Amino acid sequence: MRDKKDMLSEPQVIDILKALADENRLHIFRLLLASDRTNSELMDETGLRQNLLSHHLSILTECGLVRSQRSIGDARRYYYSVDLHMTQRFTCWWYQHCACPADSSVLPSLQRPRRVLFLCRRNTSRSLMAEALARHMFPQALIPYSAGVEEPQRAGQALPEVSARVLQRHGVSTTGLAAKPLDDLRGVPFDLVITVCDIVHETDEVSEALFESVRLAHWSLHDPTEVAPTPQEQEAAAEELFAELQQRLLNLVHRLAVEEGAAGA
Repeated sequence: MRDKKDMLSEPQVIDILKALADENRLHIFRLLLASDRTNSELMDETGLRQNLLSHHLSILTECGLVRSQRSIGDARRYYYSVDLHMTQRFTCWWYQHCACPADSSVLPSLQRPRRVLFLCRRNTSRSLMAEALARHMFPQALIPYSAGVEEPQRAGQALPEVSARVLQRHGVSTTGLAAKPLDDLRGVPFDLVITVCDIVHETDEVSEALFESVRLAHWSLHDPTEVAPTPQEQEAAAEELFAELQQRLLNLVHRLAVEEGAAGA
């Protein structure tokens, strides 16, 4: 039975429905489901003025659907992203009141597996955990890779110990995971490249020079070893990263499955 603290109250449901009832906010929400974006990126893609965009983002944030966090690259920037935990709580509420799929616990599958690259600076916790978890969760849907735009501090270095412990605790294999530079993957025909580091995402030359015809997305994630000072806090941060990656990967494959179904209709 689901914990009562995860159940949405009626006022929360009303606020969410009101927020998504506006076409601009619905458009913003859909954009953020695909990729984290800054204020300026949302202005460019929606055509909304700064004051109007801020108004819509405020409403989406207040109802809990959207959150923001400061960039670890340029501290003047903030990234907006969908709070997937809140959307799951809303989905659970919806399924309580509407017809459910025959088995909502079944993970979505794809007719054609997608080659996905998780890209960060040095190919450490974020990108390596994403690669391992994608392979564990969706072996029939994703062909995951990871790399860093900079040379690893030590060639072939393994996943940081704190992140390895978290993966192993959840039964996710770390066999074969090792840091590598992006140059090692040149020539691989990726379907999607996901930057998991703000600094890399904000380096325009990377996407323009290397992935001109590849679909790009950004997940604004933090490295546990960089955001927490003590081993205990780093482990807690690694657990949070694991949970975030689980939700993001599930959302990614679900969206790809929906797109695949629409294309075949």
